[in-house]
Amino acid sequence: MKFLFIHLLLSGFLLISLCAPAQTNPSESPDSVAIKALRAQSNRAIQSRDLPAFGETMLPDIEVTRGSGSHISGRDSVLASVAVQFNDPNFRGYVRDIDRIDISTTSPLAAEHGHWTGRFQRPDGIQTITGVYLAMWRKTEAGWKIRSELFVSLACTGSAACGK
Repeated sequence: MKFLFIHLLLSGFLLISLCAPAQTNPSESPDSVAIKALRAQSNRAIQSRDLPAFGETMLPDIEVTRGSGSHISGRDSVLASVAVQFNDPNFRGYVRDIDRIDISTTSPLAAEHGHWTGRFQRPDGIQTITGVYLAMWRKTEAGWKIRSELFVSLACTGSAACGK
Protein backbone atom coordinates (compact mmCIF):
# COMPACT_ATOMS: atom_id res chain seq x y z
CA MET A 1 0.00 0.00 0.00
CA LYS A 2 2.83 2.40 0.91
CA PHE A 3 4.58 1.57 -2.38
CA LEU A 4 1.38 2.27 -4.35
CA PHE A 5 0.94 5.63 -2.58
CA ILE A 6 4.54 6.69 -3.40
CA HIS A 7 4.13 5.49 -6.98
CA LEU A 8 0.91 7.50 -7.42
CA LEU A 9 2.47 10.56 -5.79
CA LEU A 10 5.50 10.45 -8.09
CA SER A 11 3.27 9.83 -11.12
CA GLY A 12 1.21 12.87 -10.15
CA PHE A 13 4.31 15.07 -9.91
CA LEU A 14 5.48 13.80 -13.28
CA LEU A 15 2.10 14.54 -14.86
CA ILE A 16 2.02 18.03 -13.37
CA SER A 17 5.55 18.78 -14.60
CA LEU A 18 4.66 17.61 -18.11
CA CYS A 19 1.48 19.70 -18.23
CA ALA A 20 2.95 22.83 -16.66
CA PRO A 21 3.99 25.56 -19.10
CA ALA A 22 7.71 25.67 -19.79
CA GLN A 23 9.54 28.39 -17.92
CA THR A 24 11.05 30.93 -20.28
CA ASN A 25 14.63 31.79 -19.52
CA PRO A 26 14.98 35.60 -19.83
CA SER A 27 18.37 35.14 -21.46
CA GLU A 28 16.67 33.22 -24.27
CA SER A 29 14.51 36.07 -25.50
CA PRO A 30 14.31 36.54 -29.28
CA ASP A 31 16.86 39.34 -28.91
CA SER A 32 19.28 37.08 -27.04
CA VAL A 33 18.84 34.35 -29.64
CA ALA A 34 19.56 36.87 -32.42
CA ILE A 35 22.71 38.13 -30.70
CA LYS A 36 23.94 34.56 -30.14
CA ALA A 37 23.42 33.81 -33.83
CA LEU A 38 25.33 36.95 -34.82
CA ARG A 39 28.20 36.07 -32.50
CA ALA A 40 28.35 32.59 -34.03
CA GLN A 41 28.38 34.21 -37.50
CA SER A 42 31.25 36.46 -36.41
CA ASN A 43 33.21 33.49 -35.00
CA ARG A 44 32.71 31.58 -38.28
CA ALA A 45 33.89 34.62 -40.26
CA ILE A 46 37.09 34.72 -38.23
CA GLN A 47 37.72 31.00 -38.74
CA SER A 48 37.20 31.34 -42.49
CA ARG A 49 39.07 34.67 -42.61
CA ASP A 50 36.05 36.30 -44.27
CA LEU A 51 36.58 40.00 -43.62
CA PRO A 52 33.28 41.27 -45.15
CA ALA A 53 31.25 38.74 -43.11
CA PHE A 54 33.19 39.71 -39.99
CA GLY A 55 32.31 43.38 -40.52
CA GLU A 56 28.59 42.71 -41.01
CA THR A 57 27.96 42.56 -37.26
CA MET A 58 29.50 46.00 -36.55
CA LEU A 59 28.15 49.52 -36.55
CA PRO A 60 30.25 51.96 -38.62
CA ASP A 61 31.28 53.86 -35.46
CA ILE A 62 32.31 50.76 -33.45
CA GLU A 63 34.89 51.23 -30.69
CA VAL A 64 37.14 48.30 -29.77
CA THR A 65 39.61 48.02 -26.93
CA ARG A 66 41.88 45.05 -27.55
CA GLY A 67 43.10 42.61 -24.93
CA SER A 68 46.41 44.47 -24.77
CA GLY A 69 44.65 47.77 -24.06
CA SER A 70 45.14 49.38 -27.49
CA HIS A 71 42.08 51.11 -28.89
CA ILE A 72 40.58 51.14 -32.41
CA SER A 73 37.80 53.47 -33.60
CA GLY A 74 35.55 52.80 -36.58
CA ARG A 75 34.62 49.69 -38.55
CA ASP A 76 37.09 50.46 -41.35
CA SER A 77 39.98 50.72 -38.87
CA VAL A 78 38.91 47.56 -37.06
CA LEU A 79 38.68 45.67 -40.35
CA ALA A 80 42.09 46.97 -41.51
CA SER A 81 43.62 45.74 -38.25
CA VAL A 82 41.92 42.36 -38.47
CA ALA A 83 42.93 42.02 -42.16
CA VAL A 84 46.57 42.05 -41.04
CA GLN A 85 45.86 39.11 -38.73
CA PHE A 86 43.81 37.27 -41.38
CA ASN A 87 46.80 37.56 -43.74
CA ASP A 88 49.25 36.28 -41.12
CA PRO A 89 49.82 32.53 -41.68
CA ASN A 90 50.59 32.18 -37.94
CA PHE A 91 47.15 33.44 -36.92
CA ARG A 92 44.98 30.49 -35.80
CA GLY A 93 41.89 32.48 -34.90
CA TYR A 94 39.81 33.94 -32.13
CA VAL A 95 36.70 32.48 -30.56
CA ARG A 96 34.34 34.45 -28.36
CA ASP A 97 32.09 32.33 -26.11
CA ILE A 98 29.04 33.98 -24.61
CA ASP A 99 28.48 33.61 -20.87
CA ARG A 100 25.46 35.92 -20.55
CA ILE A 101 23.41 38.45 -22.49
CA ASP A 102 21.50 41.25 -20.77
CA ILE A 103 18.86 43.09 -22.80
CA SER A 104 18.15 46.67 -21.74
CA THR A 105 14.60 47.48 -20.72
CA THR A 106 15.15 51.22 -21.25
CA SER A 107 16.94 51.52 -24.60
CA PRO A 108 17.74 49.46 -27.71
CA LEU A 109 20.93 48.08 -26.17
CA ALA A 110 22.25 44.76 -24.96
CA ALA A 111 25.35 43.70 -23.04
CA GLU A 112 27.10 40.48 -24.02
CA HIS A 113 29.47 39.07 -21.40
CA GLY A 114 31.84 36.28 -22.29
CA HIS A 115 35.31 34.83 -22.53
CA TRP A 116 37.60 34.63 -25.53
CA THR A 117 40.53 32.61 -26.81
CA GLY A 118 43.10 33.60 -29.42
CA ARG A 119 45.66 31.23 -30.93
CA PHE A 120 48.87 31.86 -32.88
CA GLN A 121 51.47 29.47 -34.25
CA ARG A 122 54.90 30.29 -32.80
CA PRO A 123 58.24 28.57 -33.42
CA ASP A 124 57.99 26.87 -30.02
CA GLY A 125 54.30 25.90 -30.18
CA ILE A 126 50.78 27.29 -30.20
CA GLN A 127 50.45 30.48 -28.18
CA THR A 128 47.01 30.59 -26.55
CA ILE A 129 45.77 33.87 -25.11
CA THR A 130 42.58 33.89 -23.06
CA GLY A 131 40.50 36.54 -21.38
CA VAL A 132 37.08 38.06 -20.87
CA TYR A 133 35.06 40.51 -22.94
CA LEU A 134 32.03 42.76 -22.85
CA ALA A 135 30.23 43.80 -26.04
CA MET A 136 27.60 46.51 -26.34
CA TRP A 137 25.00 45.76 -29.00
CA ARG A 138 22.56 48.31 -30.45
CA LYS A 139 19.29 47.27 -32.08
CA THR A 140 18.92 49.00 -35.45
CA GLU A 141 16.51 48.76 -38.37
CA ALA A 142 18.99 46.24 -39.83
CA GLY A 143 19.00 44.19 -36.62
CA TRP A 144 21.48 43.96 -33.77
CA LYS A 145 24.94 45.47 -34.41
CA ILE A 146 28.02 45.76 -32.20
CA ARG A 147 28.58 49.31 -30.92
CA SER A 148 31.64 48.60 -28.76
CA GLU A 149 33.78 45.77 -27.44
CA LEU A 150 36.21 45.58 -24.55
CA PHE A 151 38.60 42.62 -24.42
CA VAL A 152 40.88 41.94 -21.46
CA SER A 153 43.77 39.48 -21.77
CA LEU A 154 44.12 37.42 -18.60
CA ALA A 155 46.40 34.49 -19.46
CA CYS A 156 48.86 33.31 -22.07
CA THR A 157 50.29 29.80 -22.45
CA GLY A 158 52.13 27.59 -24.91
CA SER A 159 54.95 29.82 -26.09
CA ALA A 160 57.87 31.93 -24.93
CA ALA A 161 56.12 34.75 -26.84
CA CYS A 162 53.75 34.97 -23.86
CA GLY A 163 56.48 36.70 -21.86
CA LYS A 164 56.85 39.52 -24.37
